[in-house]
Amino acid sequence: MSSDNTQDSVSSATRSYLIMKAESKEALKLAEEWWSEKEIPSYVKISTLNMDDIEEFVDLYNRCFLASPDPFCPLTSEEALKLDTEGIFIAKLAGKMAGFIACFVEKKTESIYGEITGIGVLPNRRRKGVATALIKRATQYFLDSGAEEVYCEVYEENIPSQMLIMTYGFKEAGRREVPLQPSSTSKSGFDLPGGKIMRRLGLRPRTGCETCRDI
Repeated sequence: MSSDNTQDSVSSATRSYLIMKAESKEALKLAEEWWSEKEIPSYVKISTLNMDDIEEFVDLYNRCFLASPDPFCPLTSEEALKLDTEGIFIAKLAGKMAGFIACFVEKKTESIYGEITGIGVLPNRRRKGVATALIKRATQYFLDSGAEEVYCEVYEENIPSQMLIMTYGFKEAGRREVPLQPSSTSKSGFDLPGGKIMRRLGLRPRTGCETCRDI
């Protein structure tokens, strides 16, 4: 194969994200049913992210994604300070951050819908009800905001995350293809994968970042 053909093949390569959708009330109902079958762990505490805890959150965020197959670029303290903390909820176990969920509400003229823009639980804190507690709090946040539907994006190769959110009524509604190479038609000129929370905030992986993985 010629070098030109090789370059064309590389430039056309993409990564796929599944766009998932669920009804807010259904997601909350399923999360509450999960709790009804189990004793709610008293050690799982959910609260809104406090900017005083931003350094601990940065460490949590990066540790969560290092343990996942998603394309990833470390979040910095400077970038984290740009976050709107209203829809970011933290799960703590024994006073230490164990997981997070980041939410965003989009208000259109004809509708209001919610987005889960990021979710993560530390590997050694999984299967303890942390993710369910976070999703329950997030769906209540969406309902309080008037959102009837909730969307999220899941990296195609992240099967555990797909299985997790499907438990709460999420179903595939589409796909988003992200090119791995610069695109002449892209508004940004270089559309890199990096997680919805990063794209929503404009905090995309930085070109030339040696610590970025799989971009």
